[in-house]
Amino acid sequence: MRNEMRILAVDYGRRRVGLAVSDELGFAARGLPTVRAESRRSAIESVAQAASDVGAVELLVGLPLNMDGSRGPMAEAAESFAAALNRTTGLPVRLWDERLTTVAARRTMRETGLRARNREGSLDRMAAVLLLNNYLQAQDSADP
Repeated sequence: MRNEMRILAVDYGRRRVGLAVSDELGFAARGLPTVRAESRRSAIESVAQAASDVGAVELLVGLPLNMDGSRGPMAEAAESFAAALNRTTGLPVRLWDERLTTVAARRTMRETGLRARNREGSLDRMAAVLLLNNYLQAQDSADP
């Protein structure tokens, strides 16, 4: 049985940070406004504020591994960002493999007809929603 808790998912990027939050029972994710990362510090503060605003008890940060599972520069940046979020918020932070979430988000947006000029923040938000839904489904299938 799931505990009632909200998880904030973070799709970290150097320019934009996509956010999504779970419902209290951990069954569904919905997107939140995308954070423009003016600086790493401002992005951390914005994500910490979003976590507080939604009452998150855990943070989920997408880990952009290479297709072969190795870590590249963006994975290292996401790991550093996750560690900084943990220090700033005091909340547990879990890294989750996000391979292909941005590809899936682009495909979903194309299929729904969202126009290119409207995609900038929407793509990051959609990637965060897909990341969180993948995580929630994995947790659901792991529960006995």
